[in-house]
Amino acid sequence: QGLRDAPQTWLAAVLCITGVGILELLGGGVDGGASFDVSTLGLGDVLALVQAVGFGTSFFLTERMMAQSPSQALPITAAQVSVSAALSALWCVADGWIGAPGSDVYGLPGLLSAALANDDGVRTAALAIGFTGLITTAANRVAETNCLGKMSSAEASVILATEPLWAALFAAIILHDDFGLNDYVGGALIVLACLTTSLKPEAFASMPGFAKPAGR
Repeated sequence: QGLRDAPQTWLAAVLCITGVGILELLGGGVDGGASFDVSTLGLGDVLALVQAVGFGTSFFLTERMMAQSPSQALPITAAQVSVSAALSALWCVADGWIGAPGSDVYGLPGLLSAALANDDGVRTAALAIGFTGLITTAANRVAETNCLGKMSSAEASVILATEPLWAALFAAIILHDDFGLNDYVGGALIVLACLTTSLKPEAFASMPGFAKPAGR
């Protein structure tokens, strides 16, 4: 969709990117003020950006598949989760810890047998892995796939970009992290982006350059 066809989506994307940037890159200044130091950027920031591009591409492809086969949400999700599992397994092999002394405790079936025993540390790891795999990956993907059958990938991406806002809120509530100026400003922009997606293109018709030619 072009700028004239869906100006609300483009405006929401700009607001969203700006808000996430303020949340993630600013902060840590004196008395909760915002500060930015290029030297603090590292590989993690690059991987986070690549992850965002990957998720956006995934949403676009999922939207196309759901448009062609609206009743195939579960098979589509199964394929996505299977690929994630396969890539995660390859990562574990390449990481080099498999085969190291004590590594069998964190694999299957060692993880489950140790978790059923009285090992609190391994039990916590097993619960975290189970929650991540079943709830935040499989169940989450089922919900996302069904949603992408009813809304555009652009709108879904804007809504899902509230993730760092929720992370900041839960960190403030549970971990008692400071909620700085950058959190308020970035969060407000993300919420504004979500509200912007609900606007109709006609709302921008009075703005210069957005009026559609007669007959369209």
